Amino acid sequence: MAKKIKIVKKKQKWKLLNLNEEIPSAEILGTAHIELFGNSKISIDGCLGVYEYKDTYLKLRLTKGTIIICGCDFNIIYFENRVISVKGKISAIEFV
Repeated sequence: MAKKIKIVKKKQKWKLLNLNEEIPSAEILGTAHIELFGNSKISIDGCLGVYEYKDTYLKLRLTKGTIIICGCDFNIIYFENRVISVKGKISAIEFV
C-alpha cells in the first residue's frame, strides 16, 4: 500500500513534482518542441523551413524529419529564429 504524502506549502508541491524547471529549447534537445492549442493553433520550436503551403495542408521541415499539418484556413502568424506559429482549423498532424 502506498503511503500518502502531506504537503503543507505550494513550493514543496512544485519541488516534489519537479515542475519548477523550464522546458529545454529545441536546440538543446536536438528535436522540435511542439505545442498544440486546441485545434486552432500550433507552435513549433525547431522549424527549419516551409516545404509546402497549400489550402488543405502545411508541410514543415523540422530538425529531424517533416511534419504535415492538415486542415484549412492556415495563417502563419509568426516565423523567426526557428519558431513558427500557425493559426487555422487543424484536423490532423502527421510526422514523416
